[in-house]
Amino acid sequence: MYSIVNLDRTDWQAVIAPYDIIIWNPHYMGIRLSSHFKQKIYFMQYVLHKVVYPGYNNVWHFESKVAESFLFENFRIKTPKTFVTFDYVEACHELESVDFPIVLKKSEGASSENVKLIRDKKGMDKVLDNAFCDNLWSKARKDNSKISILFKNFTKRWFWFWIMKRYKLMNAGDGVIYWQEFIPNNTADLRITVIGDCMAYGFWRNNRPNDFRASGSGRIDYERAVPAEIVKYCLGVNQKLCFDSMCYDIIFTKDSFVITEMSYNYVDKALYNAPGYYEKNSTGELIFRDGHFWPEELWVKWILLKTGYL
Repeated sequence: MYSIVNLDRTDWQAVIAPYDIIIWNPHYMGIRLSSHFKQKIYFMQYVLHKVVYPGYNNVWHFESKVAESFLFENFRIKTPKTFVTFDYVEACHELESVDFPIVLKKSEGASSENVKLIRDKKGMDKVLDNAFCDNLWSKARKDNSKISILFKNFTKRWFWFWIMKRYKLMNAGDGVIYWQEFIPNNTADLRITVIGDCMAYGFWRNNRPNDFRASGSGRIDYERAVPAEIVKYCLGVNQKLCFDSMCYDIIFTKDSFVITEMSYNYVDKALYNAPGYYEKNSTGELIFRDGHFWPEELWVKWILLKTGYL
């Protein structure tokens, strides 16, 4: 027995009560709305004890590149050199030895949104003053009167960022900074989308014209060969991190490859338009399945495998 239900309604708990497996796909997952979905997924999986796809492991870090960086570092996933800090002093110290340009990213955002190339220290100093203006204001307030704060910080850029943020004249940073090393000579990235630990799609995405970014360009290349070793690597990451559904954005260094970002969420039509998908058999061999397959079909196949029904 199955039904299509509306998880947005107030009676969603009663509606899903008879079912063991919940497959969900939200119509929208911005940073604010995603927090509510994460709470609901956690509740369904760990309180109601449902099999949820995608599960909480896949979504708790969604819309947070900072959280992704924790996983990448802990599990030693191949990534560009990445720097993340909530500390202004540490960020300033790191800038003294960094090699520019660097790729500055906000923790949230998709399709290359909030991704910039910073070419020099001067530009990055301004970014830091903006990102940490709240922190610097809180520090300046300690044991200082308002007149003293004004006198000591009137000429400092962070102070005016804080003033403009205070009066809603601009958006200031949120007290965290995240950047990655810039890896040149990539005119495209490779998108590997993994379902479970045995199925994957692969295709290339060409950069935007006169831009270093490929994500969100829409310039998909299904003809270029996809390296089997990278598909296997991403399948291994999914298995190691217990993911049900994840896509990986990959670029290339002189002698290897790195994963720049990951996300459980993706456009299903781009996968359907691919000429097929890869499946790993019991001996670890990759078999290519020709044809057009909706990823939702493979979601169901994976759930049945995972739960022992197939």
